[in-house]
Amino acid sequence: MKIIRAKDYYDMSRKAANIISAQVIMKPNCVLGLATGGTPVGTYKQLVEWYNKGDLDFAEVNTVNLDEYRGLPREHPESYWSFMHRNLFDLVNIRPEAIHMPAGTNMDAAAECSHYDEIIQHLGGVDLQLLGHIGFNEPGAAFELGTHCVHLTKETIEANKRFFDNNEDLVPKEAYTMGIKTIMQARKVLMVANGVGKADIIKKAFFGPVTPEVPASILQMHPDFTLVLDAEAASKLD
Repeated sequence: MKIIRAKDYYDMSRKAANIISAQVIMKPNCVLGLATGGTPVGTYKQLVEWYNKGDLDFAEVNTVNLDEYRGLPREHPESYWSFMHRNLFDLVNIRPEAIHMPAGTNMDAAAECSHYDEIIQHLGGVDLQLLGHIGFNEPGAAFELGTHCVHLTKETIEANKRFFDNNEDLVPKEAYTMGIKTIMQARKVLMVANGVGKADIIKKAFFGPVTPEVPASILQMHPDFTLVLDAEAASKLD
């Protein structure tokens, strides 16, 4: 495990983007595993900036995403498909056919999860997996799981209400997510973390025991795992 400390969110985003850009430059046809959420937005912004300068080319890159809400159409503004297009895909030269995400509108969970694992396998696996979170893998999730459908916890639903007009009835109750097994099979894993609110879980996950009760703790066992965090997220570390 390699830990890179950054001064602030901007510095964290730039350092993470450096690692991703190096992957794209060294292997132009690489498979990038991508994540949604507020934490990686700055990383995507930096990648777009370097693309606009002519320093990066996504023409041969394939992508797979961590997760997607079950039952939400791609066109919904809060789908992760829409998020990725707003923050990265519509702003660089990635091929539409090279973008892969679970199909939230496929209500046959077993078929969709199996199909998504087959896509990743067909691409040859993930070269670099970016994490701002560890998908929707909740505490207690088995480490050996591949892509699966999860029932979102009450806490997760409550946290997501703000994206759905603060109406709990509108918040999806299930999601498709890569499992820990799929994430751990990536050749490189890069996690970004910022803010004092992440300080406790960072210490617990990466300096405590490896346990399914803290799903991210398994990343301690990955042979090429890098954690990039800002000063606030690192504030509980020795």
